[in-house]
Amino acid sequence: MTDVVADGEQGEIEDAPTGTEERSFTTSLSTSSLAVLIAVVVGGLIMLFSGENPLTAYGAMLDGAFGSKFALGETLSRAAPLAIVGYGTAVALRAGLITIGAQGQVVAGAIGALLTAQFFETAPSAVAIPAAAIGGALFGMAWVLIPAMLRAYFSVNEILSTLLFTEFAALLIEYLLNNPLKPPTAITPQSDPYPDNGILGLVIDGTRFHTGVFAAVIIGLAFIWWVRSDRGFSYDLYGENPNLAQSLGISSNRVIINSLLISGATAGLVGWIQAAGLLQRVYVGIASDIGFFGLVVAFLGGATAGGVLVAALLFGALQAGGLAMQSSEGIPASLSDIIQALLLLGFSIRYAPQIVRLTRGVMANFTLVGRRRR
Repeated sequence: MTDVVADGEQGEIEDAPTGTEERSFTTSLSTSSLAVLIAVVVGGLIMLFSGENPLTAYGAMLDGAFGSKFALGETLSRAAPLAIVGYGTAVALRAGLITIGAQGQVVAGAIGALLTAQFFETAPSAVAIPAAAIGGALFGMAWVLIPAMLRAYFSVNEILSTLLFTEFAALLIEYLLNNPLKPPTAITPQSDPYPDNGILGLVIDGTRFHTGVFAAVIIGLAFIWWVRSDRGFSYDLYGENPNLAQSLGISSNRVIINSLLISGATAGLVGWIQAAGLLQRVYVGIASDIGFFGLVVAFLGGATAGGVLVAALLFGALQAGGLAMQSSEGIPASLSDIIQALLLLGFSIRYAPQIVRLTRGVMANFTLVGRRRR
């Protein structure tokens, strides 16, 4: 880290976190696989007692998630937004911050992307598409800016403030889609169709696998670069030990604000992807539960690149497979929700020490900032 570490020590420090992260990911993968296995077994028992055949149900779920071109496209189109939100949330988590406002930031990003696309409606697609992506990211950042400032300068809990802004976003989109953005002929709250020059095209016909899915790959590579960079290392250091970080000249305000802005930008990009690629217009429920599940993905993935990817694919497959299971076999998709809940329970038990340590780190950050203000 060029700001606080001598050049001779830099390589040694940079190599250490890399090896540690690889060992941590291997250990987490094995224990996480056990949690998945337990969740599958318990879920199968619940199905059995409910009068359903577990083998038939799981077979239909696997087929609905990976068994065809359409199924694979559905899984990837559901996993990509979770991964993108997860990567942004992981940046904040590694800095000792817990934001649950991605849901509202996805909504803000969708609105921003739509308004930007409408402004560039007559421009070439090469201009309109990146402009809308930037618009979505900026709106997502704008939606988290006030909570970030409140956390940095007034020690206001970012969990509460980002949750409050999520409620604001829900009210805002409901107003916009019932009034200024609603087409005159529409019966339900929705926007005009997304401009044709800004639509993200399909990669494979007959599926919902659109080009926006590749944004997850780009964001994932950017996240890998971030955790290996000097700036990312300094933010991680602040998350682990804010007192040491500040003694080395790392600004707490900069870490807090920038980390939350990054998480807001990625959530805003997801809003753009949902509007321009998957739905091709904006609905009240455009964010679905992406923001909340993105936080879960970041936690379960251990805030690492590989972990977030695996967790996102897992939940994407469960969601796609659950719907296919219901349509093909008549088995309620709520059973898929039960399996997801069992996974969450298992992972919560597995990662309880890390969650406690993270919570203590967050509280230490609050205490440190409070003392500095006084």
